[in-house]
Amino acid sequence: MEDAHAETKDQPDEQREPLTPLCASCGGAAAWESVTDGWGERWLAVCACGRIDSFFPDRRHPDQQPDEPLTMFLQGHVAPRPPATPAWVRLFLRSLEEPWLVRWRYCPGGCPRCQTRVSYAFQACPRPSYQAICTLCLGCGYATATYHPWQGPTEPPTTGATWTPACPAVQRLRDCIYRPYPAPVGRVNPAG
Repeated sequence: MEDAHAETKDQPDEQREPLTPLCASCGGAAAWESVTDGWGERWLAVCACGRIDSFFPDRRHPDQQPDEPLTMFLQGHVAPRPPATPAWVRLFLRSLEEPWLVRWRYCPGGCPRCQTRVSYAFQACPRPSYQAICTLCLGCGYATATYHPWQGPTEPPTTGATWTPACPAVQRLRDCIYRPYPAPVGRVNPAG
């Protein structure tokens, strides 16, 4: 990166004056840096107040500010953003890592909501004296959580696919992944 200087052919290098237009927000002098690569020459100014300005001399309208000047400066172009990864896929991938290491198993039946065959299940101990079986469809985010007490009848399953704010099924799924209780040693799974 180099400091921005007003290019004047008749002035020696030591007499160049820095390019320091005033900040449009606070009126202070911004610090300019430049880069030149295959996308052309780009200038970026960052003011102490936090405002970011840019200058792109190679563009058709160099004085027009892009919507994302920092991205344009760093990339040389504004590429379309990739779609966000769905929350349920992020949860699934995160649950495969330390310290959780959830042992997901493939569910051969189709998802009751979207009919795709990309559902997975796992077992957990969500609270003392309970075993839970949770399922998650990676296609649509449909989640189920069925709690089985060690004694007494099985609770009805909670189902849903609302991730923001989380519906009860998603809340139970998250609790089983992130806050499980240790399962009692030697206990047989009541669900089979």
